Amino acid sequence: MEKKKIFLIAGELSGDLHGALLVRELKKINPDLRFYGLGGKAMEGEGVQTLFDLPSVAALGLGDVLRQYFLFRKIFHNALDAVFGKIKPDLIILIDYPGFNIRFAKKIKQRIPILYYISPQVWAWGKRRIKTIAKHVSKMLVFLPFEAAVYEGSGMPCEFVGHPLIDLVKPSKSPRELKDLWRLHGKKVISLLPGSRHHEVHRILPVMLQACGRIAQTFPDAIFLLAESRTLSPELYTEILKTSPVPIQRLRDETYNLLSVSDFALVTSGTATLETAISLTPFVLLYKADPLTYFLGKNLVRLPYLGLANVIAGEKIIPEFIQKDADPSKIADTALHLIQNEGARSKIIRDLEKVRKSLGAPGAVSRAAKAVLKLLETGNENP
Repeated sequence: MEKKKIFLIAGELSGDLHGALLVRELKKINPDLRFYGLGGKAMEGEGVQTLFDLPSVAALGLGDVLRQYFLFRKIFHNALDAVFGKIKPDLIILIDYPGFNIRFAKKIKQRIPILYYISPQVWAWGKRRIKTIAKHVSKMLVFLPFEAAVYEGSGMPCEFVGHPLIDLVKPSKSPRELKDLWRLHGKKVISLLPGSRHHEVHRILPVMLQACGRIAQTFPDAIFLLAESRTLSPELYTEILKTSPVPIQRLRDETYNLLSVSDFALVTSGTATLETAISLTPFVLLYKADPLTYFLGKNLVRLPYLGLANVIAGEKIIPEFIQKDADPSKIADTALHLIQNEGARSKIIRDLEKVRKSLGAPGAVSRAAKAVLKLLETGNENP
């Protein structure tokens, strides 16, 4: 009997990670499955035969999309040709990345069942795409507790499986062992998480460094830890750190360990904000984008908050410093208040505990894999 084939599309590093974890779980349940698609190193490492490393050309804003338009067009049509030609998968799994994936789903025209894993943030930039998604997608699996209600009445089955980060955000050693290893005992520890894209780090890390210089005036013995992304070259950080007013301890691919020993963190918008929230580390959010990208995004997004912790909480539990408000003095003043004021610090931790609890029980990927296999067996669930 011919083995079942699944085609996945992940266009960003976080999607590549979640795709890889899902594939790993599916292979545990059914080792005979075959996987193909567009994805990065993580998915490839789990045995997915990738047609192209899509996360390696991830676009950050309209300018990047326009500059790489013809490349994206070629990738898109090559993937369609592979789906309808040589591969002929039994199921397609789309992972977030709505600009590419929703268009791809429309081209499939329900000829192949489609499962959407990680909902596009339709709750952030308006609900106009819900009808389109429901028309072309067989089932939606969502990570955030309020997302299932967004699709109510659409006619598309939607299931909240919980967030995989609940299982992932765990240090590899105890905080005491890490403090011994990095010589942190008796020091205030401030972590810097400037993102995983070149443009993010280039824009945001210098602001973080200036804020750290001001924090160090109050805490001269503070230790500043930089979470370097394994996807970016060390040279990028080296060049930016030449301007740092304080010594910075660099740690590569150690984010969860780093957060577990931190008194406070400066974090850019994105997955890192949710990882920091789950770790229960008090933090502030920083974000600076290309002016045109920010202008267009501000006119599309329908939310009062940027950080996922605030969105989930339904209120601003974490301070946000965006664009012109990302001022080192303002950031440092807020950070110092939250570090020194035990009442304010305790409140943030209690609020983060509520956010973490709302993300569901451990085992999200296992629940997602079972939903995938059910759809693979039953075919298109969309009425």
